[in-house]
Amino acid sequence: MENNGTILFLLTTIMELATLVCAYLGVRLYRRKWQLRMALIVVPLVLNALLYIIYRTTPFFYLGVVLLLCIPFVWPRKKSA
Repeated sequence: MENNGTILFLLTTIMELATLVCAYLGVRLYRRKWQLRMALIVVPLVLNALLYIIYRTTPFFYLGVVLLLCIPFVWPRKKSA
C-alpha cells in the first residue's frame, strides 16, 4: 500500500499549491468578471471537498476552509454587478 501513500502525498501537495494560487488570483483579480473570480475559488473548493470525502484526511478540509474564507472577498457588491 505504499502506492496509496504516494498518491495521497502528491494530491495533497498539488491541492495545497492550487489552493494558494487560486485563492490569491481570485482575490487579486480586481477588474475581471466576478464569475471568473468565483470559479477560481469554487473549483478547488469542490475538489478539496471531494478529496476529503474520499481520503478523510484533514489537510483537504483545512484547504477548503481557507477557500470558504475567500468567498466574501470575491462576492460581487451591488454597485459592481
